[in-house]
Order: sequence, then structure tokens, then C-alpha cells
Amino acid sequence: MAVHGASYRVLYRDIDSMGVLYYGRYLALFEMGRVEWMRSEGCRYRDLEREHGILLPVTEAHCRYRSSIAYDDFALVRTEVVSWSGTRVRFGHRIFVPDEDKCSDLNLLNEMALHDSAGRLCAEGEVELGCVRREDHRPTRLPEPLRGLLGSVAKHAYRKR
Repeated sequence: MAVHGASYRVLYRDIDSMGVLYYGRYLALFEMGRVEWMRSEGCRYRDLEREHGILLPVTEAHCRYRSSIAYDDFALVRTEVVSWSGTRVRFGHRIFVPDEDKCSDLNLLNEMALHDSAGRLCAEGEVELGCVRREDHRPTRLPEPLRGLLGSVAKHAYRKR
């Protein structure tokens, strides 16, 4: 099972009128986690589009908000593959805010995101992506490079749908 950690410092543009991270930005952090997960595993989304002519649109998203995140906080995003089939992949995400005294080293922050003890849990959820052909947006199978990667790292065994 491959777990990836990424960090993001919350900017002023990210907060709402209550002074906390706008609820829609959590899904953007999930996306950042997925993109960085794929990149770290050697399977860049851009290459899948260019070389295989596929897109991976979100078909389902769920987020459970547990604690607010404020301006200038670091958000640690923990991402892993939960399950996959021939045409879909589901990622699990957890967002933490670390203790204030652990925020000076970015490498340490990304490493901390790999563990459930990374700090205060702020959100958790899952996002499912379907696979479609770029030219007509019709469903298609995940390309072999991605299927091979998923087969080697997925948390749960391959499931047909």
C-alpha cells in the first residue's frame, strides 16, 4: 500500500468570511494529494492524458469535516488508494494540521502526513475517479500503466464492478 503525504500552507484566498478554510477548498486539497500521489508513483496524470488519450473525472466525492483550518496553518494531506476496478479508482484522504512547533521543516511535514498521529484531524474523505476517452468522454478501461501501478499498491484487492 503506497501512502503519500503532501503539505500546503493555507493562504488568505483560501479562507471564508468566518476566517477558516472554505469548505470547497478541502476537495482541492484532496486533488493536490491525488496528483502528488500519482507523480510520486511515477504515473503523471498529464502523461496519461497525452499518451493514452484518457481523462479521469471525479464521479463521486465525500468529505467529512472534523475541525477547522485557519489562515497560515499547514494542511497535511495523506492520500492512498482505497480500491479500484477496470474503469475506476477510489482514493482516500485525511487532512491534518500539525502542532505549531513542528511546522518549520517541509520535508518533516510531508513525512508526518503519512501517519495518523500527524496532528489534529481536520477532514477525511474519499474521491472516486472514472476513466473516459478524451475525444468523446465515453467510459473506457484504465490504461495499463495505471492498472499495473494500482495492482501493486492498492489497499484492497482488485474488484470488478
